[in-house]
Amino acid sequence: MNIQSVLVIAALAALGMLCNVFGHAGEPADPAPGGIKLLPGYEHKMQQGIDTRVGKVWKEGGITINYDIGKMAGDYARSQKDNTLWRKHQVVCGRPVELALTKDRILYVTFPEAKANFYSKVESEEDIADVLLIVLTYTPTENQ
Repeated sequence: MNIQSVLVIAALAALGMLCNVFGHAGEPADPAPGGIKLLPGYEHKMQQGIDTRVGKVWKEGGITINYDIGKMAGDYARSQKDNTLWRKHQVVCGRPVELALTKDRILYVTFPEAKANFYSKVESEEDIADVLLIVLTYTPTENQ
């Protein structure tokens, strides 16, 4: 094999690696559960859970939304009893959703059928809007 053949093979191998890297550049490395659509500036990080899927969505200088999804996750919104400022129930895209805001300003959003809980410390109406605009895009799948 001559030097030109070796260079051509090396160039093709390098091109293949670049195509593989750039072909996946638009895909998130750590996709949010249930296809959640993040608002601009927000990021997602899956964390280590014991018997449920846990993680967070956050924005530098903004809020953090934590989640706990799985058969053992329970129902966070419904479990807030004595500390609740308000509680709401609605059906969104055919799925029941429960909301609870506590006196210490934690907003809980639970999809009871999917055993999915999201919660965030909210200081303002804008924080509540961000939580709802992100979390209500959650579409449960069989493995999430």
